[in-house]
Amino acid sequence: MQKAYRAVVTYLDRLLDRLVVFRPSHRSAPLWKTTIAALLLAAFAVRSLYGHVLSVDVFLLPVLLAAALFRNRGMLLIIPVAALAYALGGLLCTGIDNRHLLLNTLGQVVEWVLLCGFGLVTLDRYGTIKRLQARQASDVELARRLQLALMQNRFELGTVTLRGKVNQTLEVGGDFYYFRPFGQKYVVFCLGDVMGKGIAASLLMALVMGFMFEWGKKSPSPAFVLRKLNQRLIQWNQGQSTFVTMFYAVYDEEEERLYFANAGHPAALLLSADGNIKNLEGTGIPLGVMEDAEWGEQQTPVASRERLLMYSDGLLEARNQSGEDYGMERLQASLRATLRLGLEDALNQVESDVRNFCQGRLGDDLAILMMERT
Repeated sequence: MQKAYRAVVTYLDRLLDRLVVFRPSHRSAPLWKTTIAALLLAAFAVRSLYGHVLSVDVFLLPVLLAAALFRNRGMLLIIPVAALAYALGGLLCTGIDNRHLLLNTLGQVVEWVLLCGFGLVTLDRYGTIKRLQARQASDVELARRLQLALMQNRFELGTVTLRGKVNQTLEVGGDFYYFRPFGQKYVVFCLGDVMGKGIAASLLMALVMGFMFEWGKKSPSPAFVLRKLNQRLIQWNQGQSTFVTMFYAVYDEEEERLYFANAGHPAALLLSADGNIKNLEGTGIPLGVMEDAEWGEQQTPVASRERLLMYSDGLLEARNQSGEDYGMERLQASLRATLRLGLEDALNQVESDVRNFCQGRLGDDLAILMMERT
């Protein structure tokens, strides 16, 4: 039933689209005018012969058709002609009381004017809405392209290789990742999730990435950067109720160590060359919640051929038709299965496994970032 209802609504929407943009060309206009005249003549004939038993207005079709095709000009021309035909048809029909014919004709004229006016206003408003929707769709597409431009999908520097991918449930969203070199020996990267979806989340995401560029180049300490990001977000967040979760990491190539802090984000996973997985647990609350919040900083060595997986909560919370979450166990099993794959293939394999689990119906934005020490 719901499917049939959607099909009818879609058909009517397409029909309105055609009516809004359709105008008879110079070649087709005479044909349409002839058709309207024929319908009007047929209505006159029916009125003349059966007017006393009719329960429908046979003049309504040519009147509305003329107004829809030729707009105001058509309505101004057709209604006087239809009123004359209606009155003459009433005079010729022997079963109609001619004493009230003038009042009946005036009543019909009022009805036609109201219906045509309502129809033309509806078409005009519908056309305006469609133009606004087209403009909004163009703006959203530009926002989507700009958002993707902020997130490169690959990065290589020294012994560090990064691959990332983001999938939004809407055209734009709030999941993001970020990476850049810092100084001579550091690589900075993070993955975050802005509360909400759509344009508002994408704008806040761009703001947060701007804050990260501002403070991420001033210190190799993840805890320091998160604290500064939180302060800037609190200043901006006056009267709002938004927050951001983030896993922020800095890799020191000389020490071969990863320094990280976690602001309420799902734990990153460190996959060793022998298949063991280490959870890099959270160390603090999300950004934008408390002004004086602090984040603990942790560190771990990263050996050659070890990989770090960061992801947004849309991955763990992806659900199948039975309502089961993808969950941590499936994620760890999927990550282990990529041990012999290249980094980009491993990233694609994890994403594919999640999509297959939920039959491609992601309920939330999904971002994945993988780092490998070569």
